[in-house]
Amino acid sequence: MTRRRLPRRHLFAVFTAIVTGALLLRFVSLGWRVFHWDEARVGYWTLRYLETGIWEYRAIVHGPVLFHVNEILFGLFGASDAVARSFVALVGGLLPLTAWLFRSRLDDLEMAGLALVLALEPALLYYGRFMRSDLLVAGFALVTLGFAIRFLDERENVALYLAVLSLGLAFGTKEIIVVYLGVWGGAMLLLLDHRLFVAREVGESWKGRAKSTFHRVYSGVQSYRWPIVIGLFEFLLVILLLYAPRPDLYQAFSDPTRLPGVFNAATIESAQELFDIWIDGGHEHSYVAYLTDALQTTAYVSLPTFGFAILGFLSDRYTGDQPRDLISFGFYWGVTIYLLYPAITDISAPWSIVHAIVPLSIPAAVGIKLVIDFAIEAWDGEDRVTFAITAIVLMAVVAQVGITAFQTSYQSPQADDNPLVQYGQPGGHMQATLEDIETIAAQNEGTDVLFYGDHFAVPDESVADQPPASSNWLNRLPIAWYLERANVTTESANTPDEISAETPVVITRVEHYSDVAAELPDHEAQTYEITSHGTETVIFVDRSQLDNQERG
Repeated sequence: MTRRRLPRRHLFAVFTAIVTGALLLRFVSLGWRVFHWDEARVGYWTLRYLETGIWEYRAIVHGPVLFHVNEILFGLFGASDAVARSFVALVGGLLPLTAWLFRSRLDDLEMAGLALVLALEPALLYYGRFMRSDLLVAGFALVTLGFAIRFLDERENVALYLAVLSLGLAFGTKEIIVVYLGVWGGAMLLLLDHRLFVAREVGESWKGRAKSTFHRVYSGVQSYRWPIVIGLFEFLLVILLLYAPRPDLYQAFSDPTRLPGVFNAATIESAQELFDIWIDGGHEHSYVAYLTDALQTTAYVSLPTFGFAILGFLSDRYTGDQPRDLISFGFYWGVTIYLLYPAITDISAPWSIVHAIVPLSIPAAVGIKLVIDFAIEAWDGEDRVTFAITAIVLMAVVAQVGITAFQTSYQSPQADDNPLVQYGQPGGHMQATLEDIETIAAQNEGTDVLFYGDHFAVPDESVADQPPASSNWLNRLPIAWYLERANVTTESANTPDEISAETPVVITRVEHYSDVAAELPDHEAQTYEITSHGTETVIFVDRSQLDNQERG
């Protein structure tokens, strides 16, 4: 395989262009799509955290990183959809830079290909504009791998400490990192098998190769035992800072006697919470059905990436002197997590493929480079027909990826027929109505919004202060996020005689339209889907209050 190198200034220009483009793609119109149900749930409780200063780990809403980061961002820039998504967008936009960490294992074209996949892959782009932790955990895991390789190749302690930091951040985003570690262990066993299998080709027994490998690892651990110990303490510190309940952590600074309890809450109690929810809790469903959903999403959105990954893996494995560890590791990681995720998740969702695409981007980069090499060799050999066919195929793939990315992330990011849209995404563009509610609430006295009917009504409006909340309150998502950030006063009602014509906004399910409309003859009604389908919700708004404010 040809190892192509570019002048450093050219490579720098390529990476600068890719990262700049990746950031622009993620930040442009970042707040245009209405919040998904999951985004709204985390956003709401982040607002409560900002207001009260109280936070503790709840495994059902995943790790603390988004809570802590957005609590700071909301305090600095205010709460909005765009601000809430900005940290994920930033990480996703900078993720192509991780390709540089693999420079000792990839050539320049492969690094550029890896950066391009991480920048433009449609699923990574869509969920890089989404306040969820899937891209974060996969991205931080990739960074961990990159710095671990820098440490192995250069023996610089700083690379080890950066790997530990990124691993700690991965632990702070989503619990699936525990599964990642198991997958990594299995992948390393397969890499060991590579070495044992080819030992006979150089006249060495597999037992001798196993013994020498073990001795090399043992010697390495002994030589770097103190940096490893420091790394372990660093990891525990990161976990403590992320998972410790607030304000208990801050109180421990002034009263060290609180520290053991805070440390126990951040480690033992958090681990128990994780186990109870995601391991012992169980998630009964059809594995075949969930895997079929993932395969369909892949076919619609990410087939080029998976195709290049398979091509790159097979080419690297069966050509050249021997398979490269990095390429095989990325392929084993991606394929294994792809097959495991449908078994361990609680719902079938298109974001599952993000966990496979990030590691598969490594062998995909090799596959892309292989095709480019093929085209270059055809041109150099004056085989214009082969060159033209290869160029057309490449352009078709680029066009397909570009069109898919545009359609899924910009043209119809919340349409029910978008293969990346999960059920909790509202299907309607309700921003104008939500803005009207915010405008009314800013001047209104008393109840601003009344939720009517047994789908939305709750006996106590304070039920949502901390997760988990009642099912009826959760049915209000994502509207509840928009109401909370606008300081809207809400009430509930179950009978028509509880509805007052003085209430400026009433929200109900479509089946109660007639009852509510009869009580609010002067209100204007708008109907929206607050999930992708099947949740028609009517919002009654007293337009006269808006008109009065505009005149005022």
